[in-house]
Amino acid sequence: MIVDILSNLLQQNPLDSKIHKGVQFLQNTDFINQPVGVHHVDDEIFYVIAEYETKSAAECFWEAHEKNLDFHYIIEGSEKIGYEQIGRLAIKEAYNAEKDAVFFTGDVNSAVSVAQGDVMICYPQDGHMTGIAVRENLKVRKVILKVKI
Repeated sequence: MIVDILSNLLQQNPLDSKIHKGVQFLQNTDFINQPVGVHHVDDEIFYVIAEYETKSAAECFWEAHEKNLDFHYIIEGSEKIGYEQIGRLAIKEAYNAEKDAVFFTGDVNSAVSVAQGDVMICYPQDGHMTGIAVRENLKVRKVILKVKI
């Protein structure tokens, strides 16, 4: 897992080529007026513009992905994202190749707050729970970028 401000990420060397590709895409794309939903770029990249209201951790869910790096880039608002190594979580729903997702259950022992301009990059071993309210329920608009690995 990597968490940083988008503008800092390209200054870090060396970045894995897949992470570098994703960071450059985020940095060079204007997401402000793009509609909510799935947007396909090429065979290696697609992204989702998502808008939702944050909520309690009890109302959120754990997930991880096997085939894609998962970038969470906050355009507006703030949220907490829980994170845990998948070996410390219990499988709730086995891996679904069509969704590229496995779902888990477990407590939120660690979380990071992310706000406008922040990016969290999750590897396949990084279980993550998004949409957790920081202090109160707020609207979040974000890009969820998927880069095939």
